[in-house]
Amino acid sequence: MTPEINTARLLNSFMELCAIDAEPTKERAMADRLTTLLTELGVTVTEDDTGSRLGGNAGNLYATLPGSGPGETLLFSCHMDRVVPGCGVKPQLAGEYIVSDGSTVLGADDVAGLAAVLEGITAVREQGLPHPPLELLFSVAEELSLQGIEQFDASRIVSSCGFVLDAGGPVGEIVVKAPEQVRLSAVIHGRAAHAGIAPQEGISAIQIAATAIAGMKLLRIDDETTANIGSIRADGPTNIVPDHCELSAEARSTDPARLAMQVASMRQALEDAAQSAGGRVEISVRSNYRSYRLDPASEPVRRAGEAARRLGLNVRHRSTGGGSDANFFNEWGIPTAVLCCGFEKVHTCQERIAVAELTRLAQWVAAILTGAGE
Repeated sequence: MTPEINTARLLNSFMELCAIDAEPTKERAMADRLTTLLTELGVTVTEDDTGSRLGGNAGNLYATLPGSGPGETLLFSCHMDRVVPGCGVKPQLAGEYIVSDGSTVLGADDVAGLAAVLEGITAVREQGLPHPPLELLFSVAEELSLQGIEQFDASRIVSSCGFVLDAGGPVGEIVVKAPEQVRLSAVIHGRAAHAGIAPQEGISAIQIAATAIAGMKLLRIDDETTANIGSIRADGPTNIVPDHCELSAEARSTDPARLAMQVASMRQALEDAAQSAGGRVEISVRSNYRSYRLDPASEPVRRAGEAARRLGLNVRHRSTGGGSDANFFNEWGIPTAVLCCGFEKVHTCQERIAVAELTRLAQWVAAILTGAGE
């Protein structure tokens, strides 16, 4: 039996959470409210010290709930933060959708997941339906390349499979493949000179950066690989040839070999440009998170698919170009699928979610819970 969802309660919870300020590293109010709501459900909540490690004001919330029926422990995870501008959100109904007032993001990424998990658990418990033991992990600083979950002590997790509610697309779709992200940072050194009197004696660090970028293949590389220059920083007066420039870039791919080739080509472009101009470059490369691929027969994909079909949802397995906390769970050996949440136009002030999709998402959570012992 799949429990009935209280749509009015779900909508109120969603609206309330969206209105709480929760930009990355500033999730204190959100963490406090979620702790209260979870405690009222009988969930035991603890908070780690990730906030202090990242210079933030809140840590990851880890919560447990004993089972009332058979089945192994299941993990559900969402993130508490949202992209900037994510403070002063004024959620409102616009026909069949929930939107912001247009001056901020809505925060459905990832409040939709938070509200759906809360409502799914509430519905199951108040209707007396059996469910397995649960672990909940609500992370901070997810929008900063998953920095929050990276700090979490993975040894605390006992679940053998998990579900992360954090992807756009119709409810019922399941992400089974996600990329690794590599951050590439470069410090370019040139030589200063007076730009009006003796520019020929200088070596422009900005020009080296421009030449390197012009020689890179960027944006969509192939069906599995992307690359982007995020920023170039060089401050100085126009009458001095700049001798210093900093560049930040990234590359992603679900194929490790293709990712390695892309990063190598970006490095080579920087080194060649610096050498040709007579400058030099210092390059650092860091993998922010690893890629994963889940077999359709894996436990979380199978369970999520069966639950979705019981609800009459269209089930589709797909890949994504974005990372999520699931990248770390899978790296830690906990097979974890990402459930699509129905939100649209994320990371923009036009972000929205249909009330019907939000309701289906909560139903999906409840269906996974009540079908776990089958």
